Amino acid sequence: MPIYLVFLSVVAIWSTTPLAIQWSTLGSSFNFGVASRMIIGLGICLILLLIKQQKLNTSKIAISNYIYAGLGVFVTMSLVYYSSQSISSGIISVVFGLTPIITGVFALLILKESFFKFHKMAGLLLGLAGLVTIFNHTLNATAEIGLGLLAVTFAMAFQSFISVKLKQINAHISALETTTGALIVSVPLFIISWLLIEGTIPTTTLKAVLSIGYLAVFGSVIGFMSYYYLIRHASVRVVGIVPLITPVFALLLGSALNYETLTTTQLSGIILVFIGLGYYEYGGRSMERKNG
Repeated sequence: MPIYLVFLSVVAIWSTTPLAIQWSTLGSSFNFGVASRMIIGLGICLILLLIKQQKLNTSKIAISNYIYAGLGVFVTMSLVYYSSQSISSGIISVVFGLTPIITGVFALLILKESFFKFHKMAGLLLGLAGLVTIFNHTLNATAEIGLGLLAVTFAMAFQSFISVKLKQINAHISALETTTGALIVSVPLFIISWLLIEGTIPTTTLKAVLSIGYLAVFGSVIGFMSYYYLIRHASVRVVGIVPLITPVFALLLGSALNYETLTTTQLSGIILVFIGLGYYEYGGRSMERKNG
């Protein structure tokens, strides 16, 4: 498949996922919404393995890969679904836009990769300043909104940590195997969480049902597999563009389709996040051109 089509699919899925998550809990609950999405996604992955006549790798390193990936899916998605009850889909996407920067910090701590470059440190500080600006405004609203923002921030940080651990494990298995293994680990945890907290099947809306189906097919299967494919076949620069532009589309979609509004303070924080992320990704190249 052409790289540009994979790139566009990742951007489209990442841009629409936060809004779809909010819609999937309409008339329902966040535990039921995320559990049903992951169960359907796992079923699709198992069917794909059967169609391809492909066996799931069960080596020690592969199982370790599945466990970390599954914990990442469970913790991250549980917190994102919880936060979607109180904060807008656009803010969720902006917070996750900081993923490359926080991943760089964990890469420094775990993989000992270089991080202490001016453009990276400056990008980190600008991004965190933007996040603090959003936090300050949100905490002045209600405690529930503040907890929602705190939850999605931890979800973003935990996902960044898991991505670095997966790189450290370096299991040479396909994207389909990684996605399937992660769902095999996480689905029982989602079911247990739903049973302990609610345990009842709610009466949901048609919009919620369609959103759950969309997230299961595109968010949990096609989105994961496309992103892994992009990492493997595209340059780091191309992959780095994804978190730069998806929050913009997510904000526009939230405003147009979900009537979400942003204050001047929130917009200021979002702009700082974008500037920080952009400088983190591309500031080093501009400095290299000047020195060259």
